[in-house]
Amino acid sequence: MGISRDHWHKRRATGGKRTQPRKKRKFELGRPAANTKLGPQRIHTVRTRGGNKKYRALRLDTGNFAWGSEGR
Repeated sequence: MGISRDHWHKRRATGGKRTQPRKKRKFELGRPAANTKLGPQRIHTVRTRGGNKKYRALRLDTGNFAWGSEGR
């Protein structure tokens, strides 16, 4: 199925359904969340549109974290 960032699956403001005008395109691609864990640093590079790079932090030993159970 894939993760898509298109808006064709949304309904119109009037409540009607949109018809899909084409197949999914690579530029409408979404990616799964990194779900960064605590641990020794592990960062993967991800190629993005235009040949640029993004960095996916899979594990980090420092950072700004929040836990819902801590109540802050």
